[in-house]
Amino acid sequence: MNAYEIRRRPDGSLDFDFYRRRAVRLRRQAMRDAPKAKAVALAKVLLAAAILVVTVCLVPSADGTGWNGKTSSDARAVVARPAITAGKS
Repeated sequence: MNAYEIRRRPDGSLDFDFYRRRAVRLRRQAMRDAPKAKAVALAKVLLAAAILVVTVCLVPSADGTGWNGKTSSDARAVVARPAITAGKS
């Protein structure tokens, strides 16, 4: 059996106008709510991308010259010096 009653008119026919109005109302609600859901998803993606960009910008460079390249004109000279250990040749 159906879990809900079928809406009928007094003459016993189906009340198509009731179901048509309900379908229009549900369609409008779905169309109104869809952009909100898409905006939330887009905002999450943009936030994640911004976090990644900031993280990449703040990570020190591999050669140790600072955050994003040279910090001074002689930074390479400081990094390029090999460590001197006593007793090894």
